[in-house]
Amino acid sequence: MITPGGHRTGRFLVPAVWTAVVLAAGAALFAPLDTDPGLSPLSLTVSDFAALDRGGPIETTMALLGSVSLALLTAARTRLVQLRGLPSVLLAVWGLGLVVAAVVPTDPLTTELSGSAYVHRYASVAAFAALPAAGLILSRRLASGPRPTRTVHWLRALSSASAAAALLMACAAGPGDRELIGLAERLLLGCEVALLAVIGGHVRSALASGAPGAARRRAPR
Repeated sequence: MITPGGHRTGRFLVPAVWTAVVLAAGAALFAPLDTDPGLSPLSLTVSDFAALDRGGPIETTMALLGSVSLALLTAARTRLVQLRGLPSVLLAVWGLGLVVAAVVPTDPLTTELSGSAYVHRYASVAAFAALPAAGLILSRRLASGPRPTRTVHWLRALSSASAAAALLMACAAGPGDRELIGLAERLLLGCEVALLAVIGGHVRSALASGAPGAARRRAPR
């Protein structure tokens, strides 16, 4: 059963996740205007702007989003059986990847990448690949329950949209010669932070309702 302490923790952590989601989306959309209005957010990535404004709102909200995601996972995984196993690992990769990408900068506006830039790149790639995978697995587990809900449909839709945006970004980074890569990345970011908000909403509902039997059942494979 869900303990009162777990209920209280989830009640405070989930709004923190939603707040971080809003701040991250706002930083991605509006921080470029403050960094240099002459630079186009359509052709430059969020990381490019973050590298030009070290310690600014983009890096701060990335670190915040990763940290609250890890805190939410820690509070929920022992109480919600659907999050155990691979979804927990993937959500941890998402959270840790964001924190690492926030702490380790990329190189600003250059094609010659340093070692730290490669760490930043692969941490970001791992994070943005892990979250939609976690969303799809979680949606499958919830759908196998007695009554699939709208949460299942949102998880599937946003995970699929994230995968499509990631493919679009990969095409922009490769054959597209970075044309509109910033737009593709912002679509990806929007889908993924919305996906995290849906996961947070499910956690809150499950903890509030007591999630009967969740702690006693074996985690699905």
